[in-house]
Amino acid sequence: MAVLANRVKVAVDGTPGTGTIDLGAAVTGFQSFADGGVTNGQVVSYAIEDGDDWEIGTGTYTTGTPNTLSRTVIESSNSDAALDLTSNAVVFITALSGDLQNAVDMDQGVATTDSPSFAGLSVNSNPLPTAGSLSNRNKLINGNFDFWQRGTSGSSGYVADRWLMGLVGSTAAVSRQSFTLGQTDVPGEPNYYHRMVVTSSAGAGNLAITQQRIESVKTLAGQTATLSFWAKADASKNMAVEFYQSFGTGGSPSTAVNTIGVTTIALTTSWQKFTVTVAVPSISGKTLGTNNDDFLAMFFWLDAGSNFDSRTNTLGQQSGTFDIARVQFEAGDVATPFEERPIGTELALCQRYYQTGIMRLRAALLAGTVEASNQLPVTMRATPTVTGTGMGSLTANTIYIADSSTGSTGNVSYTASAEL
Repeated sequence: MAVLANRVKVAVDGTPGTGTIDLGAAVTGFQSFADGGVTNGQVVSYAIEDGDDWEIGTGTYTTGTPNTLSRTVIESSNSDAALDLTSNAVVFITALSGDLQNAVDMDQGVATTDSPSFAGLSVNSNPLPTAGSLSNRNKLINGNFDFWQRGTSGSSGYVADRWLMGLVGSTAAVSRQSFTLGQTDVPGEPNYYHRMVVTSSAGAGNLAITQQRIESVKTLAGQTATLSFWAKADASKNMAVEFYQSFGTGGSPSTAVNTIGVTTIALTTSWQKFTVTVAVPSISGKTLGTNNDDFLAMFFWLDAGSNFDSRTNTLGQQSGTFDIARVQFEAGDVATPFEERPIGTELALCQRYYQTGIMRLRAALLAGTVEASNQLPVTMRATPTVTGTGMGSLTANTIYIADSSTGSTGNVSYTASAEL
């Protein structure tokens, strides 16, 4: 807010809201304008406050008896003539019109009857969200690649938690890579990044992608949203970003919508930050399936046969190494700084879709059969598919084993998946 040159009570000479302002003599408790550094003939900016009403303008200050200020209105919170300027009004004067405008706008926001709006606000040069909440902005899970419950490398399906590798014809290998401690190429001291080494195989229907499916196709539907991420490659090459709405299986769901916000990203061998703003389509008039598996997906296309030209801006087929880090997708048209949720919170979000554990088998009950039940640490999205010996009844938060193969007590490892 501006440091204002002066503040005095004023009386109005002439019709309220028009003509000149009679500043009169200094009023007890307030400085005179001369003491505040305003001189005869100086063009100044002013703001007149009368209750919740403000008038902002410029004028020429004239010394004399009385001192006067001719007014040229720039902005008024209501019509100029409606301002009831009395001897109780207060005037602010400064030579810095821009700062005065900001000062008045900020002051207006204090009044309970005002409804100010702000655009492009930032704190310490970091932009604030333009839509949605201030916390839990990132619709993606494990965007910082901290969790790899299935292992730190793989060549198909899920490897990093929530990140699904899609391959047709072409092959790829995903691995967890560590940032050097203290590096400054990607800010925020992340621990890891996601690497995908693609070996392309020629074919119109062949592809290599990595994607994340965000639960519920309602996510950001009909809104503007922004994706931000850091990326590089082993040589200068492109990748494509695309969004995709799936209305689920079962019942009579609507046809999936693809080619949403297709954007070509030009990678180099150095880390760069990229932002993509997309208008997510409305789902008005659409029909969901009955299996509760609808989603909004975000695709990184790395290799694409000609069948996918429209979805990838004709990316084409290519081999190479692609690295991505700190991926965030949020409401609004501004990319805010990467949101680091508490590590336990992020793990729980991952475990809603996939988790591993160990169950302690009880002593044999009948004919060498042992059993165990386990309350899952996080309730899963749906009844999971569980791997492990002798798995019996399952729910989204409990699994049960009836195992005749061991015939004794012991531990059994299991995995539970409820991925989309």
